[in-house]
Amino acid sequence: MTLSAAVKNRSVADEVAWYGKVARRKDLLSRGCTAWSLKQAVVAGIISQICRGYYALPDADPLDIHLALHQARRTCFTKAEQLGLWVIKSPLLPHVAAAHGRPISGCVVHRVSRPQTLMDILRQCITCGSEVDGLAALESAVVLKMCTIPELRAEFTRREDTGARAIIGMIDPQAMSIAETVARYYLRRAGLNVQGQFYVKGVGQLDLLVEGLLGVETDGETYHNTASGWAEDLRRDNLLVIKGLWCLRIPAKMVLGSPDIMLKWVREALEMISSAPH
Repeated sequence: MTLSAAVKNRSVADEVAWYGKVARRKDLLSRGCTAWSLKQAVVAGIISQICRGYYALPDADPLDIHLALHQARRTCFTKAEQLGLWVIKSPLLPHVAAAHGRPISGCVVHRVSRPQTLMDILRQCITCGSEVDGLAALESAVVLKMCTIPELRAEFTRREDTGARAIIGMIDPQAMSIAETVARYYLRRAGLNVQGQFYVKGVGQLDLLVEGLLGVETDGETYHNTASGWAEDLRRDNLLVIKGLWCLRIPAKMVLGSPDIMLKWVREALEMISSAPH
């Protein structure tokens, strides 16, 4: 194989990977691939044609291959999760896009014929999910630099997009995690004043500051359940005590799964602060 052919085949693999390792022929062609480059990539073993009109990388997910056999592909929250967007809870059944719109066993089918853009996926998340589900998806798209807030505003201008525009108004581009986003949403909905990523000199950023009085840290297991993470948490907590600032550490799982308990703890802490002698 010539060098130029190898370069083109690598670009084909990149394009297939962009779709999640399984892609429709028409989508690949729309992104600049050619019939010749697809054929050469198949011959070279870089991709395989798993059925008519669908190609896959060797390490493609079995779900994506199964969907391709039904002329379908991931969409909505199922695709958002694959893209790395923040999804509070995975759908019980995968959400899939299919031009034919026919039922597919074990799936929720969206009738979609054209190539899907990021905005299409976000629109589906808003339509299918709750307000906080939509906020998590849209805010993560901004935080991860997949799109900007002005681009979201330009997309959601239809008469029926009132709810989407309200969600866009809630986005904090400085958010650091889905737990922080969800906690901020429920605290503000409860009527509390909330500042995100509040800086405390000598300590660093707090996930949230509630009513200007109470810090809230939404701790995920990936960072905090490590020796270095634990040591840093101790340092920060000690300094916060010295500075006289109250702070709650709430597990991310609780924020995402039991926000009512989080709200109860925050209200009780605020009452304690208010009743403490000054």
